[in-house]
Amino acid sequence: MTPRPDSRSLDLGRQLQEAQSALLAHYAPTVRVRRVRWSHGETQVLELGEGPPVLLVHGGGDTALVWAPILTSLARTHRVFAVDRPGHGLATPFDYHGIDLLEHARTFLAEVLDALETDTAAIVANSMGALWSFEFAHAAPHRVSRFVIAGAPPGVIRSAPLPIRLVSLPGLGWAVGKRSMANATRADSRKFWADLLVAHPERLDHLLLDADAAHTRRNYRDIIGLLGNALNARGVRPHLILADQWRNLSVPTMFISGENDPFMSTKRKKAWATLAAQNPSIRIVWIPDAGHLAWVDEPQHTVREIQEFLAG
Repeated sequence: MTPRPDSRSLDLGRQLQEAQSALLAHYAPTVRVRRVRWSHGETQVLELGEGPPVLLVHGGGDTALVWAPILTSLARTHRVFAVDRPGHGLATPFDYHGIDLLEHARTFLAEVLDALETDTAAIVANSMGALWSFEFAHAAPHRVSRFVIAGAPPGVIRSAPLPIRLVSLPGLGWAVGKRSMANATRADSRKFWADLLVAHPERLDHLLLDADAAHTRRNYRDIIGLLGNALNARGVRPHLILADQWRNLSVPTMFISGENDPFMSTKRKKAWATLAAQNPSIRIVWIPDAGHLAWVDEPQHTVREIQEFLAG
């Protein structure tokens, strides 16, 4: 039986709903908010536009709202679905302890597409969400028409930024994560985004930061649990390094990365160049003056590249 939410949990949920409503009213006023079920809970999907379907899958610790700056632009040519991954955004809580993350990724994405009555879709995914989506595309290539990786995913080499690895440490990671996330503010979100996600934090608007802070306060337990499952002190856990599978991926794939993405170390850039040389299905596009969330720093350039690629 699912425990009944306490008053603090309900209040945090209301805060996130209010922040989400303000953000979407500004960026995507025609969006339709849906609730869909999968085998281990319920999640939220933002839907807008008409045309070929494209599923947006956010990164670890984020929410579907991170796509808000480009939802309307993508919806000019596609039917866009932006999903909250389990334990993120306004999805129901999800305990990642002991979960097989790759099996989880396959199950979740397949069941979300089923719930949306969509047999095949293009996928645009960021960071850890791109690892989830890659695993799904590798297992069920007939369900993914094209694959856009927007921001470096784990799963190629082990390296990961130190602040992310710290939160994954047993005991200490929980204390560090709770201290930084449980009472997250707009200023906290701006600093985190400045350190790891964007090249131009001064351009971030308050609506986006307020939604991110509200999401972090509501979901910090699940975010810490996910990081502890996916990472350790040395970086990405070895069983999630899938270089052989990347070399064999058959789905047409574009890796679009900000040139200033802190997740793209020199070693990781070389690894991706090698993958692209070995697999003709993979191409790489660099966005100047942009970070891990290239579409936040350079929305017009990033959307143009995505739309041209999805158009084939």
